[in-house]
Amino acid sequence: MARPVDLTGIPVVDGHCHPLARDPLGISSGTFLDLFTEARPATMRAHVPATGYAQRAVRALARRHGVEATVDAVLDARRRAGSEAGLKHLTDARVAALLVDTGYPPDAMPLDEMRHHLGCEIHEVVRIEACAERLLARRLSYEAFVEAFRRTLQEAAPRCVGFKTIVAYRSGLDVRTWTEDETAASYARALGTVPAGGRPRLTEKPLLDRLFEITLEVAAQTGRPVQIHTGFGDPDIDLLRANPLLLRAVLEDRRWTTTRLVLLHMAYPYTREAAFMTAVWPQVHLDLSLALPFLGPGALFPLLEILSLAPLSKLMYGSDVSGLPELFALAAEWARATLGEALGWLVERDGLDERAAAAAGRAILSDNARALYGLRQEP
Repeated sequence: MARPVDLTGIPVVDGHCHPLARDPLGISSGTFLDLFTEARPATMRAHVPATGYAQRAVRALARRHGVEATVDAVLDARRRAGSEAGLKHLTDARVAALLVDTGYPPDAMPLDEMRHHLGCEIHEVVRIEACAERLLARRLSYEAFVEAFRRTLQEAAPRCVGFKTIVAYRSGLDVRTWTEDETAASYARALGTVPAGGRPRLTEKPLLDRLFEITLEVAAQTGRPVQIHTGFGDPDIDLLRANPLLLRAVLEDRRWTTTRLVLLHMAYPYTREAAFMTAVWPQVHLDLSLALPFLGPGALFPLLEILSLAPLSKLMYGSDVSGLPELFALAAEWARATLGEALGWLVERDGLDERAAAAAGRAILSDNARALYGLRQEP
């Protein structure tokens, strides 16, 4: 058995996550279980306790609070311990920064409140479809809508560290260029679906592809990276259209050769494809979120392939967790352990020497994200 590389002292930058719940101490057992599945809310609660992800989390939290390893016991202990206990767990796990996609969930804790509660850096990642849907409800003309969307991103750039798109969910990663007439007609169709008094859900492909193109333009102008959902997610996604290889036309477009793109979620199950893409297109980077906490110890195997092929300078830790501060801490601790095990495996087989492996661990957990997103460097 290979000796793991010790990464315990390295502070973590969580390069992709979501906000806390508005009341982290008051969540119900059902809502707690929903945090460990990508299924639609409440639909998998009978089965989530049988998943490795939920079981590991409950055991870890039970040990921390000294209670029986059940959901109810853990939630009761959390409420008794108060919010300071969750904050201490985050601090003990050395979570130094969170890069938060504020587009989901819509009823989460605002970032300013998170900054007040948590003892770490918190930076915003702006979800472009959420911006577009807010504008869609205003029923502007097509030309005014496009201009307002562009202006919204330009104004957001100074206060955020990057943009994010979920075009993979809505119409797929096979993004292409459409004529203005086609996108205007697509916008008109989108307006026809706006519910009275409700929030629209944009699914029109020509319009979504055009918004992605505008985002690339603004990202190129402002130096902001663009995070792209790839791979698995909730049941709304057509997984076949979430393969990052579908982005090849974008990557080969000379306009975007220096616009930095971050493939999210290890692109699981398209991990080999994502690793290949980081190895041949200089603007492509790979985030390891979602797959790491969900796969748990099983993440070792795809991670070994990624570390063996991808430039280590282009890999970044992320969790994709939300809701509770303890989950950010647990995900960071688990990631350190799995990454350390993978790096140790490579050292034992002469894939890396010990010094290079330790440097890779620090780069993946922290330094690469700080460089890519322009964050303050740790001393």
